[in-house]
Amino acid sequence: MKNNISTFRFMIENRKVIIETVNENLSIPKAWDQLREKLPEAEKVFKFNTFKGYVKALNIVNEIMNEKDEIVKSKKKLREEIDIIRQEKIELEIKLGKVRQDYEESRVQLSIIKDNYKKLEVELDHVKQNLSDQKSSTVPKQVDGWGIQRKGNYYRLYKKIRGKVKWIHIGRKWNLDLAQKKINEFKG
Repeated sequence: MKNNISTFRFMIENRKVIIETVNENLSIPKAWDQLREKLPEAEKVFKFNTFKGYVKALNIVNEIMNEKDEIVKSKKKLREEIDIIRQEKIELEIKLGKVRQDYEESRVQLSIIKDNYKKLEVELDHVKQNLSDQKSSTVPKQVDGWGIQRKGNYYRLYKKIRGKVKWIHIGRKWNLDLAQKKINEFKG
């Protein structure tokens, strides 16, 4: 029994050479002759009839061991991929933490900006109100029977003469002296 275990163990340890030799030759006797040249110690461990009996079992064992080797390789590759993914996860969590921190800082800054914006809007409304109050107090509604109108950024005078509206351009700034001078020029 001990001899059978060591015989089969020897065949498993040298299975690649034995399987290769059997596949290269068409018959078991030719493979045996060639195997004795490649592995001289094989003849000391087992005889031809033992070799012939174990070859089919060795093929099956070889297929199983090849599958096992593939599984071990796949397992190793998967572990490496898992390690890489874990490392990427850690890096992404660090980046996410930074993004969350930046987001929080941006949110605080946005809140400050919104508060400042509201204050500026209120201040602008006050300035506009004061400006319109000043303009309405300095610009009269009529000069020598002519109405005053502000169109865009320009002031002009208007009056209906003989069924048609006549216009006199004054300019960007209201000037009473200029308005009276242009009215006198218009009258001729």
